[in-house]
Amino acid sequence: MATDFTKGRYNVYSGRGPTAPLIGRLDEDEFVRSNTGELLYRIDGDEVYTAGSDAKYIGDIFETDGGRAMVVDANHNALLTIVPE
Repeated sequence: MATDFTKGRYNVYSGRGPTAPLIGRLDEDEFVRSNTGELLYRIDGDEVYTAGSDAKYIGDIFETDGGRAMVVDANHNALLTIVPE
C-alpha cells in the first residue's frame, strides 16, 4: 500500500463510491469514523477491519486512480471506496 492514510483526509463510501452513500471519514489517522464520531473501521497496512474489541477482517485495500482506493473482500466485492477530500 503506497497511500499513507495518516497524512490527509479522505471520504469513505459504502461500495463503489462516490455515487454510493458516504459512511464516514479518515481524518489523518487509521480509523474510519461516522459523521457522529463512531468508529466504523480500522486500517492496518493494506488490510481493513471492523472497529471494536471483536474486530473482524473485511478486506484488502487496492489503489485506483487519482489517489483513490477500494476495499475488496475475498470474493472480489468492492465494500468501500476511499476518496481524498
